[in-house]
Amino acid sequence: MKSNIIALLILFTVFFTSCQDELNVEPKQREDASITLSTEEGITNVLTGTYALAARGNAYGGRILAYAELLGVTGVNATTDFRFRGSFSELRQMYLKQMQADNGILTGTYSRSYEIINAANTVIENISKVKDPAKQSRMIGEANFLRSLAYFDLVRFFAKPYVSGKANNQLGVVIRPNAIYDFNADLSKERSTVDEVYKVIIDGLNVAYTNLPKDNSFYADKYAAKALLARVYLQQGNYAQARDAADDVIKNSGHSLSKKYADAFNHDTDQAEDVFAIQITKQTGVNDVVTFYAAEDNGGRGGDISIRSPYLDKFTDPNDDRAKFNYVNPANDRILTLKFTNQFANVGVIRLAEMYLIRAEGNLQAATTVGNTALDDINIVRTRANAKNLSTVTLDSILLERQLELGMEGFLIHDIRRTKRSIDVSSDGDGTELLLYDANELVFPIPISEMDANKKITQNPGYIK
Repeated sequence: MKSNIIALLILFTVFFTSCQDELNVEPKQREDASITLSTEEGITNVLTGTYALAARGNAYGGRILAYAELLGVTGVNATTDFRFRGSFSELRQMYLKQMQADNGILTGTYSRSYEIINAANTVIENISKVKDPAKQSRMIGEANFLRSLAYFDLVRFFAKPYVSGKANNQLGVVIRPNAIYDFNADLSKERSTVDEVYKVIIDGLNVAYTNLPKDNSFYADKYAAKALLARVYLQQGNYAQARDAADDVIKNSGHSLSKKYADAFNHDTDQAEDVFAIQITKQTGVNDVVTFYAAEDNGGRGGDISIRSPYLDKFTDPNDDRAKFNYVNPANDRILTLKFTNQFANVGVIRLAEMYLIRAEGNLQAATTVGNTALDDINIVRTRANAKNLSTVTLDSILLERQLELGMEGFLIHDIRRTKRSIDVSSDGDGTELLLYDANELVFPIPISEMDANKKITQNPGYIK
């Protein structure tokens, strides 16, 4: 008998009425799975519920973005770009690279990611209940996109990094190819390899790209899938594919850079630069980048994560709008980013500026000029920020530009790992003690709750149980 736990997927049936309207929530406390999965309405609600799961604070409502920054800096010396001074011990563990398997915040993200995956699998397996072929195709595309997104961040955080040019046979994460309906069954399973997980991610995004329309309101569309593919390929070091995917998005998606850098942030209606954003409202979402980065008056906790002078010193042009895109919290004198000051703004997951940076890096690495030169793409991004154009471009200058443009948006640790750089954890920042890109301390532990429930799973090295 199918467990009615599946009803949790549609605890909130969310109706997105327009880009301007807040979400209207119609709570459905419980409904037997056999009823939910027998109708087109039920399957549609499960897909909508999948977006709602993704919008939770411990998923793409903000924390996944914050994790990447906390892991990418050191909490022990004055040379770090950002400082964590919040009271959440679980986040401090990331900052200090002292994570524990019973970390409740990580456990929540791990579990939430698999809820997203299971909900997406449920939609795909029951899509025959949807009668209109066009709607069927769109829903399959959306489910594949959301599932691939969840797998991608699971494997980036809970496994050793993908290493370009090598067999990636290290353990990745558990692949769940089918929906789980009976949670009382023994679901024990070993983790698949990093290679196998990336194959699932890429295959899913190609299915999404094929099935999704070009325009899908603020849900995932064809070019959200291709943009995420560009990010995945870049993480793999597959520069030609990353370049081509980014080029497709730039040329064909209809998206454009916001006229001003500030216009790319703090809006509750998707703008032209938003390739994919999580919709946050007063009723249904939690914007946790605001929670951890903003002053109290802006809906935050006062700046649990604040900017330090080493980050500001990276900006060499005083006219660069990005160098001045911060403010001092009068309550504690912390320097905070202006990227996250609207408690109910959407959380940007992919914006077009990233695609220009990916195309630039892909072209530089592949020694090509597909779509544009690497230099011109970097200067397009810099021109929008009123920064002086560069005369030459190198890999180092592209990676620096990513920090200037995308800082605090969830890229730091992933860029460090894919480029095989290190984190300086020496007490005075003199480089005498480094954590290498593939250090055990930079990989999240498999949560102890999963270790207890899954008889076959293997813990990451460096962690007990």
